[in-house]
Amino acid sequence: MSNATRAHETRVVIDAPIEEVWKAITDASELSRWFAPKMTVQPGAGGFVVADWGPGLAWKTFIEVWEPNRHLRTVETRDRILSSSPVEERLEPCRLVQDYYLEAEGGQTVLRLVHSGFGSSAAWDREYEGTRGGWASCFFRLRQALEGHRNDRVHNLLLPALCYGVEAARALQLIESVAPRSLETVRRGQLEFCGCLPERNGSILTVSVQPTEFGSVAYLELLLFGLPDAESSALENEWRTKLAELFPAPSGNVVRGPAAPPAPLVSPVTPC
Repeated sequence: MSNATRAHETRVVIDAPIEEVWKAITDASELSRWFAPKMTVQPGAGGFVVADWGPGLAWKTFIEVWEPNRHLRTVETRDRILSSSPVEERLEPCRLVQDYYLEAEGGQTVLRLVHSGFGSSAAWDREYEGTRGGWASCFFRLRQALEGHRNDRVHNLLLPALCYGVEAARALQLIESVAPRSLETVRRGQLEFCGCLPERNGSILTVSVQPTEFGSVAYLELLLFGLPDAESSALENEWRTKLAELFPAPSGNVVRGPAAPPAPLVSPVTPC
C-alpha cells in the first residue's frame, strides 16, 4: 500500500444555506441532481456512498467522518484506473481520502474538498490531474443546481465513447467542433471542458477524455435543467449519433481485455 500524500483542493462559494449544501453532498436524491445519475447512500460514520454512471463505472467509498453541516470524509482503496476502456490498467494500491469541509460565510456556504492519497508514480498522474479538473466541474454543476435550478427537474446523463486510434487531445477537439456554437465555456483543462447551454435553460455540458492503450475514451455529460422529457431524449439521441459518427467502431481487430468491474470512479472529468 502506497504511503503517498499527494493531494489537491477544490473550493466553491454557493449562495445557499449550509444545511442545503450538506444535503446536496450527502442525500442520494440530491447527489443525483449534480453528481452521478444513480446514487446510493447509507448515511453516518461506517456507512457508504455509491455513485453509478453506468456499466463498469460505479464508485464506492466508505464514510469515516459524518459531522452534519461541518465535515464529511469518505475513503477508498484503489489499485486500478477507473474507465470505460475494455483494457484494465493496474496501479499500485493507494488509500484515497475525500474530505469535504463546510463553513457558513455571510449567508453563503463555502464548500472545500481536499482529495488526498494519490500515488507518487507516473501511473497515478492521470488520476491526480483528472480528478483535480473533474471536481472543479462537478462543483460548478452543484452551484448551478442549487443557485439557479433548485425547483427544476434534472436529467443527468453520461455518454461514454471508445475512440479507437484517436489520441485524447484530438478526441476532445473533435467533440468540441460539433458542440453548439452557443456553448458558454466556463472552464477548460488539458483534456476537458465544461460550459452552459443558454438555449437549454442554462443546462450544462461537460466533456473529458482519458488516454488509453488503444486511443482514448471520451465522456460526455449532460446536466439538463427543467427540460421536457421529449427534448431531453432528443438531445441525448443527437449526441449519441454525433459520438458514433466521430468515433466509429473499427472493422478490423479490436483491442479487448477484461471488462472494468464496478469500482470507484471520479469523473475523469473522470466523469463526475
